Amino acid sequence: MFRVCTKFLILPFLVSGCATTTVEYEEPTVGDRTKVRFVASGHHVGEAVVVGFDNSECENGKNRVSLFAKMHGNFTKSKRVGIPLWSYGDYAANAKEFFFEADKPNNFLIFKRPGGLGTSMSCGSFISTSFEKDKNYEVDFATNGCRAIVYEIQESDGDYNRVPVLIGSTNISSMPNSCIREYNDRIGTKIPFNN
Repeated sequence: MFRVCTKFLILPFLVSGCATTTVEYEEPTVGDRTKVRFVASGHHVGEAVVVGFDNSECENGKNRVSLFAKMHGNFTKSKRVGIPLWSYGDYAANAKEFFFEADKPNNFLIFKRPGGLGTSMSCGSFISTSFEKDKNYEVDFATNGCRAIVYEIQESDGDYNRVPVLIGSTNISSMPNSCIREYNDRIGTKIPFNN
């Protein structure tokens, strides 16, 4: 296994201040694997963060990747592993690809933080899924509506298409209290716990 560390320098006129993000996800180098692309789409210019958890109770969370919607041409070199239908350029802050262990449960909290000019609300989406061996996937977090959709990228007669397979939950208040706590701690919100 190898550790992927990426630092992001954000242009001051797009996002106030300078952001540094470490990707703590360790990609598998052997065994049954699959490829997953994370995308932040929409018009939100702040940061979209993908956090992975050991289970659906949001325990032992680690940052997976940091994305910046609508910033195709900044100083960040794209992270690619060969998934078809790449349309983001060589320098893409809003799309990153990784190898994942196949057929293993994955739990992701994907959320956006306000940033840049104007005002923007924070929100998130939770996904529990597994990825099949030797397939290609895309997890698209639409920052305008805070909805995450998992697509399988399928090939037919040389043509590739995104086929939706799962829509993430956007109702943070209905999640386990441990997930609500994680969300509140990471974004600074005060969503009340369930009784």
